Amino acid sequence: MKRLGVFAAACIGFVALGVDTIPLSEIVPGMTGYGLTVVAGTEIARFEVEVVAVLDEPGERDDFIVIRAFGPAITRSGGVAQGMSGSPIYLDGRLAGALSRAAAWSADRERPLALVTPIEAMLRVLAEVAPRPTEPVPHDGPRATEGELTLPFLNAPVTVSGLSRRAVATLEQGIDLRSMWHPLTDLLPAWRTTVPGLVSLGVPRVLAAPAAPRQAPALDLTPGAPVGVGLAMGDVTIGALGTVTLVENDAVIAFGHPFLFSGPTRYFLTAAHVFDTVAAYDFSYKFGTVGEVVGGVYADRWAAVGGVLGWTPSGIATTFRIRDPGQDVDHTLQVKLVDEPRLSALLLYVAGLEAVDQALDRIGPGTVTVRTTFTGRNLPRPLVRENVFLSTQDIALYVPWEMALIADVLAYNEFADPGLLTVTLDAVVQPGFAATEVVALHTERDAYAPGDRVRFAVTLRGWRGRLETWDGWVEIPDGIDTPYVELRAYGGPRQREKGEPARTLESLADLLDFIDGIPTYDTLTVELFALDPISSVIGQTWLYGVDGVADRIPDTVVYGEVSVILPVREKQE
Repeated sequence: MKRLGVFAAACIGFVALGVDTIPLSEIVPGMTGYGLTVVAGTEIARFEVEVVAVLDEPGERDDFIVIRAFGPAITRSGGVAQGMSGSPIYLDGRLAGALSRAAAWSADRERPLALVTPIEAMLRVLAEVAPRPTEPVPHDGPRATEGELTLPFLNAPVTVSGLSRRAVATLEQGIDLRSMWHPLTDLLPAWRTTVPGLVSLGVPRVLAAPAAPRQAPALDLTPGAPVGVGLAMGDVTIGALGTVTLVENDAVIAFGHPFLFSGPTRYFLTAAHVFDTVAAYDFSYKFGTVGEVVGGVYADRWAAVGGVLGWTPSGIATTFRIRDPGQDVDHTLQVKLVDEPRLSALLLYVAGLEAVDQALDRIGPGTVTVRTTFTGRNLPRPLVRENVFLSTQDIALYVPWEMALIADVLAYNEFADPGLLTVTLDAVVQPGFAATEVVALHTERDAYAPGDRVRFAVTLRGWRGRLETWDGWVEIPDGIDTPYVELRAYGGPRQREKGEPARTLESLADLLDFIDGIPTYDTLTVELFALDPISSVIGQTWLYGVDGVADRIPDTVVYGEVSVILPVREKQE
């Protein structure tokens, strides 16, 4: 028992096992035993196993017990099924590890080959979560690399309820937050070009499933019982199913492999219900759903996921209220989401998209006014953002877009974990187009001098409406040295000019101020630009803003851009 003895000595004081275990060093081909899992309903079924080989490689990452599994539970399931991961395997009456991998397209459905993750590596995960961890700061975990033993994990498909087909597709495929330019996209890490979907994170598939039946209470989390790793709970549920390997006091280990391989995590630990096991042609899988939250999952490692009963992460409480006055609709969707950097923006977007689709009951054009509020343990104040969006094809896609972008920027900011607690989105959707186009810009004179006021008139045209004029003035700074200025009228935010330095952010409070200051899409701005002196040296036109005025046209998207070039003459004394 050399491996287990060394490990147990290292972990004394954290884990006092109440179950006999058998180390890899004592396992030999020909040994027989059994496993436990649920095939359907609430009955824990036993299946038989025989050891075929022992893979004892340097280190522990590629150590496995190769077995054949057989018996009525395996036959009914059409082989070893996804969702059986974590099923405890006992040899000589002692816990040897967890069923974790199997070959897809196996021709032998009666006695299929499978791999068992040895218990030694899983106990490290148990020791990690046993001390009741505090809220960790997750990180992007490594992925499997070439050359490692990578038979497919027995991951059950992630099951969802409360999501439409296109929301499920978005959950699978991810979202591109850079599809429309926004000043915040410049603050995302260079490698964060998209928000990946669950499939690219290793989830085999995403399936719609009904809620667990009320008349069939979930099994307690005991070895062989189904267990869920929840990502969203409430009006929308999203979670993955696996099997419990070991429960020691209030610490739980399961799966026998990673879920998303995130390392320290703060997922929801849930009960689960298995409706049945689908004997599919490619890879059989358990069809079920996550149930009540019973704790938290705080470790997502190569050998197992580990959680603690009764120790639930705070999560992000989200509320989406969508109003469509034209149809007299006022719809609310509430869901608690896990607070995970890789997932929060995706889950917020998917839940928001679902809320809009349920409220509108259509896919089509429109204009929407959105107000989003973020609160967090480490946010110096609530962040409130109001904006307006217009789409000629599918307005629902724009309702949660800026909210998800802000969440991603907060998740990956360089200052502090925001510790998001609540996100609230209120949206009012109109079926028509509330839009104003900037069509012309005129000035009082054709040339100006430093210190002069430039009086202007902007011609605006409402959607299929009449022309209107907005006038005002900006000032050319006294003492400026530039051959000309450019006066520009535009709607919404603008990109930084080459002559303007990037804004320096030194704290989370600075970041919130920066977000507050981003012009909304219902903002009309008239801004004066001067030629950067370096332009004459490098032979390129670099501009920088020197003065400007702005006004909002509430609930109306302002679009278009016009400009005039004005020579700057010497100031007359």
